[in-house]
Amino acid sequence: MGIEVRLKRENGEILAEVDDHQMALSRATAGPLTSTRLLRYLMPWGDAVFNQAQANDLRDDVRELLRTHGGTPLGDVLAQVEPLIDQLSVETHAYLWFIGD
Repeated sequence: MGIEVRLKRENGEILAEVDDHQMALSRATAGPLTSTRLLRYLMPWGDAVFNQAQANDLRDDVRELLRTHGGTPLGDVLAQVEPLIDQLSVETHAYLWFIGD
C-alpha cells in the first residue's frame, strides 16, 4: 500500500484525500523527494503532518517535482495532491497528512 494523503480538520474531519495506489510517493522517498524542502521528510512506514504555514513550501516542492516528473506515476499523484495544498493554504485548523503503512 502506498502513502495516503488526507487533508483533515483539527477535529479529524476529512476534507479531501488522495490514495497512492501505485506507490509512487513511497518509491520516491529514496529518490526525487530527497532534494525537496518538506516532502523529503516522507517515509513509507510513518506519518508526516504539515500545517497552513507550510503550504507555500509544499506547493513549491510539488510544482518543482511536477516540472521534472510530469506524466509519470509520481507526477500523477502530485497533480492530485496540489489542490489539497491549495485548500490547506486557506483553511485554518487544517492539516495535510501523509500516512505511511
